[in-house]
Amino acid sequence: MLLNNLNQAVEKAIHDMGINPEDTRGDEAGQWMLLREEMPIYLDAWEDTESNPWNYFVFEKDKTVFQISVPFCYAPTLKRDEFFQEMLVVNLNLMYGKFTYNEKDNVAALVYRIPGMSFQTTDLQTIVDSLCYYAEMAYHVLKDEFNLKRVLTES
Repeated sequence: MLLNNLNQAVEKAIHDMGINPEDTRGDEAGQWMLLREEMPIYLDAWEDTESNPWNYFVFEKDKTVFQISVPFCYAPTLKRDEFFQEMLVVNLNLMYGKFTYNEKDNVAALVYRIPGMSFQTTDLQTIVDSLCYYAEMAYHVLKDEFNLKRVLTES
């Protein structure tokens, strides 16, 4: 898939959600940010420049990538290993996403990533709803045990 086609499809999907894509665009082409209440939802589309062992099987067919990231909490300083273990165990049950950790920002997030050719405009709303549901659930279920702090963006 051509990156320009993927970007157009993402903008159509955002529009179909009842949101003006122009209001969500980031600083660079292929970046958008949605808000669910104060929770940020980042959408990104890009073209990989080189294959790696984890994506070699699709790289030659399609170099484009679509990703949604929902950062929902800062990782705890106490009981950190137990927190990460809990995220890995819960990953088995998730549809449309997986937990991940950004060490640089110390942020736990939910992520959905697919080759660009697999992006379907009709699926965006369901995927965003699912990731936000999981983010809310994980935060509320784990906040007391791990003393979690939310990642929020002021609207």
